[in-house]
Amino acid sequence: MHFSIIPLNFALSRLFFMMKFVRIIDNYDHLWAVKTQGRKDDELTDLFNKWNNVEYLLNFFTENFEDLKGFFHIERISQAINDTIDDAETLEELILDFPYTENLDELFKPLGATDSRATELSREKARNWDNRRHASWLRIYAIRLEPNIYVITGGAIKLTRTMQEREHTAIELEKLNRCKAYLQSQGVFDKDSFVELTNEED
Repeated sequence: MHFSIIPLNFALSRLFFMMKFVRIIDNYDHLWAVKTQGRKDDELTDLFNKWNNVEYLLNFFTENFEDLKGFFHIERISQAINDTIDDAETLEELILDFPYTENLDELFKPLGATDSRATELSREKARNWDNRRHASWLRIYAIRLEPNIYVITGGAIKLTRTMQEREHTAIELEKLNRCKAYLQSQGVFDKDSFVELTNEED
């Protein structure tokens, strides 16, 4: 199933030009996240809040029940909610807690073949690669500035094979692409040029 996200482009374009970048861990320049003007939380904080919110997860899995059942063969929403909360806890530890957070290249993988060949600003995805119950459906998306230096653009519960198949994941792909385009337009190609950009924004 494919659909057009053209109606979303204008709104996303406006958000794109209002975004800022914030450090996730004080005094460390290796992990950043987009923070849209007018929103309380940055993209990473917002993700973990959603993935630990039972009401949000109930609504999400109810709306996407056919994907949950068809791709993961899970027919109890309560199981999906519990699995998500457990997986989110593990993923949060992997991305935020020491010593894991100093080895982000082990957690993030290129989004696709094009990104595997990219020499600058590759699009990346992270998940709990060792989830034992089933393949993890949680995704964190980021732009890689250089080894172990990432800018989080968002994330999603991905229940389909490709991001283009569902609106919520297609939006995340659009956010990745727009963030990369913005960084390129500002002459960002590594950590130093990115930090210089953020200093100019302050």
